[in-house]
Amino acid sequence: KETPPPPMTQAPKSYIAPPGSYGKIKISIEPTDTKYAKDLATYPPDKSGLWTAPMETDGWFLEHCNIRSECTKMADVLDKLGTKTLEEWEIESLRSWFANHNLHIHEHHMHEDNIFTPFMQTRINLPEKLTTDHVQLVALLKAVMTIVEGQLASASVLRPAFEEYQKMLFTHLKEEEEIGLPLLRAYFAPEEVAPKTQEIINQTAPHILGGFFYHLDAEGGSKGAINQFMAQEGIPFFVYYIAFSPMRQKYFDTTQVHIDALLAGKPPPAPKKGCLCL
Repeated sequence: KETPPPPMTQAPKSYIAPPGSYGKIKISIEPTDTKYAKDLATYPPDKSGLWTAPMETDGWFLEHCNIRSECTKMADVLDKLGTKTLEEWEIESLRSWFANHNLHIHEHHMHEDNIFTPFMQTRINLPEKLTTDHVQLVALLKAVMTIVEGQLASASVLRPAFEEYQKMLFTHLKEEEEIGLPLLRAYFAPEEVAPKTQEIINQTAPHILGGFFYHLDAEGGSKGAINQFMAQEGIPFFVYYIAFSPMRQKYFDTTQVHIDALLAGKPPPAPKKGCLCL
């Protein structure tokens, strides 16, 4: 009998890992160190006190928790599938999930590279590693996608590449939170960052943005969790009904449904009639 591989250990082992399960952010730099300032006289690092919400509820951190939760669940799936020969529906579900995850990560990197990083660099000398890791991460994810889109007979052939990708991704996310987020808050006021955040939201595919809300708590994006985030950001209540709740549902219908099916060992239900599962 073939011995199954040991379980992955990079992420908390929970079905949905809410942001709180990742603990508090440990700032690894001194954001007021003048070496980070591009123009100390004009833009001093004195804005941290203007941020009333903790870093652990910041949208940047919550988006990272969204990514971590996605990877955690896929790690659980790959552990469950083990070395068995995959059924056709399992292969298709894996491909559907990874197609959406691939889009999610590429959009996330694009938003950071094209919007947030240039914005931060107008005032901050960012550590080089924060701006160069994406190249290697893209290469690791491409290696994963090559396996997913190829002859995927068993999850065991995918697991090593996914584990390597996940390990570097989690390390990178942690560095951004411990270095990039404190610097952002030191050099920019909340009202200066808000337009850039809105720009990112406007450029994000609805079902990808739905994952952000889905992973706000262990209940799969409860109304209470979403409303709490909306109140923090000053978003009107009606946006929940016309945008955020439908987005969360679209994420479930296009992405989460495959996690549920693969863990349950049963094919996912056919898309609902009229469902635009993009």
